[in-house]
Amino acid sequence: MIELEEARQQILDRITPIGSETVPLAEATGRIISQGVPTRDPIPPFDNTAMDGFVVRAEDTRQASSDHPITLPVVSTIEAGTPATTPLERGQAMRIYTGAVIPSGGDAIIPFEHCLRHDPDSVVIGSRVTAGTHIRRLGEDVAAGASVLEAGARITPAAVGLLASIGADSVPVFRRPRVAVHSSGNELVAIDAPLKPGQIRNSNLFSLCARIERWGAIAIARPILRDDREAIRTGLQETLDLAPDAIVTTGGISAGDLDHIREIAREMGDDVQIRKVAMKPGKPLVDGLIGGVPFFGLPGNPGACLVSFEVFVRPALAIMEGRTDGLLPERSGVLKTERSLPAGDRLRLLRGRATPDPTGGPDVIEIPSGQGSHLLTGFARANCLVVIPPTAQNLQPGERVLYWSLADEEA
Repeated sequence: MIELEEARQQILDRITPIGSETVPLAEATGRIISQGVPTRDPIPPFDNTAMDGFVVRAEDTRQASSDHPITLPVVSTIEAGTPATTPLERGQAMRIYTGAVIPSGGDAIIPFEHCLRHDPDSVVIGSRVTAGTHIRRLGEDVAAGASVLEAGARITPAAVGLLASIGADSVPVFRRPRVAVHSSGNELVAIDAPLKPGQIRNSNLFSLCARIERWGAIAIARPILRDDREAIRTGLQETLDLAPDAIVTTGGISAGDLDHIREIAREMGDDVQIRKVAMKPGKPLVDGLIGGVPFFGLPGNPGACLVSFEVFVRPALAIMEGRTDGLLPERSGVLKTERSLPAGDRLRLLRGRATPDPTGGPDVIEIPSGQGSHLLTGFARANCLVVIPPTAQNLQPGERVLYWSLADEEA
């Protein structure tokens, strides 16, 4: 057997980004930027006021106090979008509104509420103001000629606003990986089909496609691969003809007489590894390149299939898209109830649910029953994988454990 970390590193060492494309800014939310975007203008593009009030020369307020206020004449009004036509002279004030251009000569803002009195013609000031007060400087956020957002950054709603502010109506982003998904097995039928003896519905196709789409990649649902060598070869070749960025199959990778996928993948591919990974669930794994396309053969049991996706496929898709968040976030919590496990020789990844402690302590971890690799009910409400060492047997309430969060977090 090979340790999980070693197997994963070998897989990721062969994965590279798949290239970039340019998309309209309106469609860029959630995408990963592939290169910094140069500015057209500095942001802010001019000195402007952060407050409604009066623009003054700070030097004119140097002697102002509550005991000896000063009165300045108000010579004009400046609104956002309409710059002043004359400079601010010594001993003058101008009424100004948020976002308006600071006039030549002005260097400080006194908000309306900080004035002792004011009317359309004059303002009474009872304290000195420092130069630069409440002024947003040209280029304060983004300097002229600079680039915003580094390659690998996720485009959040705030980033969309930033890009819009510099006039970027289109954005270079990494392509979303196109992932072809095959389930395999003679026992599989469509999900709307009535079940005959020995048949099961093709649930893995739907759970994997949903997970791929939720992760941000593009799922391509492909036909069931029946347990026949030539049918598998033909099916995989037809999928390669669609030029996907990755191929994922489920089932057909163990040591049974009808488990042909692993051998066909090896015949068709390059550096295809048939592995036994020291993890439970998810021991069988096939990975490599077929026609230059990364291939992942995952277990057929639905629980094991999804765990293997999170551990091996998710980080590979992240690299393809230039993301840095491929590995499941590792956290710690405390068990809520006692749990007894048999000792073994593989790392256990138990489906669990982490809940924040209302008192501010560590997260509380529930591990439901139904941990079999063929079961999905517990997985359907899980939000984490609880990492249990191979030799651990008697887990006690309050015991600290590590877990990998299944919640997709955005920057």
